[in-house]
Amino acid sequence: MFARIAMAILLPLIAQQSLLASGAEIPQAGNLAEVARLSRQQGIPVIVFVSRDACPYCRTLRNTVLGPMSAADRFENRAILTEVSLDRVEPLTGFANKQLTAKEFGAHYRAEITPTLLFLDSEGREIGKRIVGISNLELYGFYLQKSIDQALLAIHSND
Repeated sequence: MFARIAMAILLPLIAQQSLLASGAEIPQAGNLAEVARLSRQQGIPVIVFVSRDACPYCRTLRNTVLGPMSAADRFENRAILTEVSLDRVEPLTGFANKQLTAKEFGAHYRAEITPTLLFLDSEGREIGKRIVGISNLELYGFYLQKSIDQALLAIHSND
């Protein structure tokens, strides 16, 4: 009896750990001008995941939603996902092909609260409603997919 109860408790935890382990890494933004070129070529939006290293909500979002969705190719042909940690010290190349710090990037987009998802076109303009924080983790993937649909619609309505 005890073994059955233990298995009932442990199996979901093991499955969750397997899911986390299978999550794809989210590429750190180094050159947003290059990401913009790919976005323009493919006609898809850029999703910038603005995070902080010590943000527990960022880790939760990365491990339970973004990583697994990326591993399952849920962004393929729909969006380019990249991450900007506001704690990053090395400069990055922005959409305008100019060097800037992660803090300057966050300030430019008024994205100091983490986690934040920005939906941008190939020029770096915001084309969808950003998602700030995690209001409902169970529905986050659904809201994310709706936001990607809206961003794709915005891109293709400008063609």
